[in-house]
Amino acid sequence: PIRHFLQSDGHEPEADPHKFVFGFGRRICPGRILADNSIFLNIAQSLAVYDFAKPIVDGKVVEPEVRFTTGVISHPQPFEISIKPRSAKHETLIRSIEETYPWEESDSRILERIEV
Repeated sequence: PIRHFLQSDGHEPEADPHKFVFGFGRRICPGRILADNSIFLNIAQSLAVYDFAKPIVDGKVVEPEVRFTTGVISHPQPFEISIKPRSAKHETLIRSIEETYPWEESDSRILERIEV
């Protein structure tokens, strides 16, 4: 929320990451706009085909405890959530992407063997 960026009694706001994460002046990252737009599109596409909801366990809605990591670049800590396709048509669309662009084997095993 905006309150995290406002200064008040006893609260010194953290710096806005957009002002320094991608560099400064002539050295500013030319891909920053692509990065922001890619994240926006990924979130928009996810919201278009999935329903995100609080999980239900034994017939009761579970209130997730949302906590964030500390620091300038903060992100949510893992929490329980229910993610389901919006409809059977959406599920078919999602599965068709898997068939059109199948997962390829990852390079993680090779990277694990690299000694630093």
